[in-house]
Amino acid sequence: MKNFTLLTIFCLVFFSAVQAQPDVEFYQNPVIAGDFPDPTVIRVGETYYAAGTSSDFAPNYPLYESTDLINWKQIGHVFKELPAWTSDSFWAPELYYMNGTFYVYYTAKRKGDRVSCIGVATTTDIHKGFTDHGIIIDWGEEAIDAFVFRDDDDKLYISWKAYGLTKGRPIELLCSELSQDGMRLLGEHFTLTDHSKGWQGAGDEGQCLVKHGDYYYHLFSVGGCCDNRCDYRVMVARATSLRGDWEQYPEPILQGGETWRCTGHGTLVSTPDNRYFYLYHAYHATDFEYIGRQGLLDELIWDEQSGWPKFKQGTTASVKAPVPFAGTSQKRQTMWTDDFETDKSTKLWQWDLNLPKPSFKFDGGELVLSGTNKGLAFLGMRPKVGNYTMSTEVSNESDATKGICIYGNRENYLAFACHSTGLVLFQVASGKRTELAAIATARNKPFHLKAEVTNGRYYRFFWSEDGELWVPFALEDDFTVDGKFLPQWGVAQRAGLVVEGNEKANGRFLELKFDYRF
Repeated sequence: MKNFTLLTIFCLVFFSAVQAQPDVEFYQNPVIAGDFPDPTVIRVGETYYAAGTSSDFAPNYPLYESTDLINWKQIGHVFKELPAWTSDSFWAPELYYMNGTFYVYYTAKRKGDRVSCIGVATTTDIHKGFTDHGIIIDWGEEAIDAFVFRDDDDKLYISWKAYGLTKGRPIELLCSELSQDGMRLLGEHFTLTDHSKGWQGAGDEGQCLVKHGDYYYHLFSVGGCCDNRCDYRVMVARATSLRGDWEQYPEPILQGGETWRCTGHGTLVSTPDNRYFYLYHAYHATDFEYIGRQGLLDELIWDEQSGWPKFKQGTTASVKAPVPFAGTSQKRQTMWTDDFETDKSTKLWQWDLNLPKPSFKFDGGELVLSGTNKGLAFLGMRPKVGNYTMSTEVSNESDATKGICIYGNRENYLAFACHSTGLVLFQVASGKRTELAAIATARNKPFHLKAEVTNGRYYRFFWSEDGELWVPFALEDDFTVDGKFLPQWGVAQRAGLVVEGNEKANGRFLELKFDYRF
């Protein structure tokens, strides 16, 4: 009886302890869904800010804000207008904060010679955009991927990826001291890479620096970055001084797995309790370059015996991981709707900077989008996932062709639109316009238009007179259009609204909806 009583007490204590253990909350990658290459992240107090590459879509460099690293809200863009010295190819922004001022070091091609240079811009209020201060690094054939680091002696340094220093010299990661105001280089540059030692990989880029214990570490990416043949992965090197003899860890510390491919180009950020998290990009194995490189998060720790860093979830990009902060949970926005009653969503819109900026206004619950002198106006946003539905209601009073559009660039897009006498589905591939299907309808009749997208690549289109009964819009032999022509190297598609015609042409849209299937 005594043994039975002791066993009973033991079981009660054991199961009470098990029940007292809190459930571990997990988040799923991506934490910033949709096209978000080359992410940078900083912490100011207990708030985190992130920005990413925008390529040839304006406004430049989307900006995000978070308090928990897993739920991010877009607060705008770095630049509302193009900096005066730039032409295109807006890549790899790097945020930095000091003395009440936000800095962004960014890459763009210079007008005239179209050499990639690194510029700098500042703001004291990140919600109001940045003021540009021009080029800070003009180096060889190309300078990209800036990163700023403050050393223990309070000196600032900036590193970058450099091409074309001398004939036959490989791509390198260079570093230079930076003035205390962050506006100019000081002294001679020095290298952070040494491929003469047989280092793995080539094309080093997307680096970030951190000091831990007695060592300086820099994480950097190697391999192909930007299409479905990519083999991007993250390496790490260390030295006892920035100008020292760098040693590379022989294997990647982060690489692609079954779900997420081609991992890399990230930035480390520390939490208030001195943990480190790496915000980086990767392609989804199904959606790939159609949706683009998305923003993923993983925790970095250090091996106590070797001193080398490693990722807590292993060497492949995690599908899910414990939330960084207890008491938080990830929220997924599966439905996005704009009824155009206000301009609340304007901070999300993007357009092709190689075309005239589209003119649009809000008029009594309608968005009025006008054509341009180039005969095309597109206004869209980054789809969050490859499986989604996009729909709109469009007035059809003008003769202009207006509707929904999946947009790669001005030479490659797919549109389903109405005009005064009918509906038309057409594509522009390598600059050639092809009508895929068309039907005649009653004149000036409003329509609901819808696209159903699978894996970011396959499209089915529907139309409706009342938004309830949907009719498939068929090609001669199939209902599905293959959009394999849409993605261009390193640049994912946008989805939104289109108007064909000059400045006098316009489309009046009553709403826009996205329904995401995560």
